[in-house]
Amino acid sequence: MAHSIIDIFSKVTAPSFIGRAGGESFLLILLLFFTSCYNSPQHIILENPEATSTDSSAMQLSRPYGVGYNLLVHADSLLLVEDRPMHWSEGVTESSDSQWVRQKERIVIAALTVIPEDSIDSVWVKVARDQFTMGWLHETDLLEGTSPDDPISLFIRFFSNSHVLWFLIVMSAVAAIVLLRVMRRQRFRAILFDDIPSVYPTLLTSTLALSALLYAFIQHYHPQMWVQFYYHPTLNPFSQPMLLCLFLCTVWALFLLMLTVVDDVLKLLSPVEALLYLFSLLGVCMVLYLMISLFPILLAATLCIAYILFALYRYLKYARALYLCGRCHRKLQHKGVCPYCGAINE
Repeated sequence: MAHSIIDIFSKVTAPSFIGRAGGESFLLILLLFFTSCYNSPQHIILENPEATSTDSSAMQLSRPYGVGYNLLVHADSLLLVEDRPMHWSEGVTESSDSQWVRQKERIVIAALTVIPEDSIDSVWVKVARDQFTMGWLHETDLLEGTSPDDPISLFIRFFSNSHVLWFLIVMSAVAAIVLLRVMRRQRFRAILFDDIPSVYPTLLTSTLALSALLYAFIQHYHPQMWVQFYYHPTLNPFSQPMLLCLFLCTVWALFLLMLTVVDDVLKLLSPVEALLYLFSLLGVCMVLYLMISLFPILLAATLCIAYILFALYRYLKYARALYLCGRCHRKLQHKGVCPYCGAINE
């Protein structure tokens, strides 16, 4: 029986419990540093690609990829059957006339066909590494062992890996332990506890929570939209449907807020205090992401709204700068001795 492209894709990139909502949205901002200097990969082009059948043309309409689409192999190897598969249900074996493509090799889709009697997977795909290495394999094997040959798609696949989730959980625990030990020895500024007089850290964490929620909502209610974006990614939000447009806008906002936060923290704190503050901010971001990603969608939405309201309340009541120093013009939360230049403000 034929496999749904969404079901197949979910095994490769989508999380099993709503998804690592926001992990990609938070970490995707790092990709923006490299897009301007990225050189497009050398795509493979067949001189005489195999003509597709009517079934193949229909399948291309229902799939985000088709003939001529380039993929990068992630599996250790993929076994290709040289002869066109007939109406049989046997699996691919090394005893067949076959060839191998290896990890990190680039391949291109040459044709698609359907074998209804195949009990493993009715869809077969012909791929080619070059003019001399080409063959057929099941679509499920192809999708599980490859990803689109695009930097954004590779980034999404990497951070959809369950090992990354566990790594972030461990890092969050380590960050919490380190911060608690440091707080026992000395007082330092930390978001939500003793925040700096800047609204940008609050905006950063609130935007991250919103971005995580949008990602979870897209994967839960519109998985086909995310599949389409995975195979045809872009950082231009205005060329996408409304939900994806909002998600990509939050990604750009995270990037801009991250730069602003670092600049503000370095201005307001000493280098050591700034490092500790940014470390606490990173820890809060990871914990916030993990909680939203692991909770069901309705509970995640409630958590997101509650955090945003709480963060804004904490900033307005305790962290907002109401005064400026008369000498150095730095932001002050209260009157008295300026902690930056020592001037007395009354």
